Amino acid sequence: MTTNNEVEMIVEGNERYIQINDVGVKDVERVWEQLSASFPGFVVDFCFTNSLAPEKFLLAIGAEMLENSLIMRLSENDFIDIATHSTATPVTAESFAAFAACHDAANPEMYWSSQRLLDDIDSWDIFVIERHGTIVGYALLRDGWELYCATANSMDDKIALMSAAAKANFAAGSDVDDLLFWAERDNFTERGAAMHLGFRREGYHVAYRVII
Repeated sequence: MTTNNEVEMIVEGNERYIQINDVGVKDVERVWEQLSASFPGFVVDFCFTNSLAPEKFLLAIGAEMLENSLIMRLSENDFIDIATHSTATPVTAESFAAFAACHDAANPEMYWSSQRLLDDIDSWDIFVIERHGTIVGYALLRDGWELYCATANSMDDKIALMSAAAKANFAAGSDVDDLLFWAERDNFTERGAAMHLGFRREGYHVAYRVII
């Protein structure tokens, strides 16, 4: 769904969710008035990629920052295969339930919950690190081009997860030459792991969430 002034708007009626992408400072107030009148009770995410976010207005309507990330890109030629003490493997039918519990607990606000991932499983590759029967880290690779997340506490685990995703992305026969990753701006472990593997900064992305 798109407004008349070419504001990109994604509406998920069943989920009572709306995503607005890169609305300009001059348009945000008008868009908010339209949303407030038409979608009471909906969750709205305002997302901005390499564009100025109207932060003052968004905070004034009660929005909270949901994401503050650096966009990083890894080309196949720049990929550095680093040995780690950790081993990341593809999730299995037997380990999916443990992954799901870990994922939903670690990221309760993420749109891609374990159930949504399962419902669209053909679009995803999931890698996990398991120790003593417990999932301690995981990575989500979407459609062979985007490293959606790499959740783990240690640098070694993050490198192992990102490396497994990169190898799958650049596997023989793949026509994908690049891998994109949105790294948390303030997560220096995550940024460091990505840079060790050859990722380079390309831009930034911020998102704010508000309930109408």
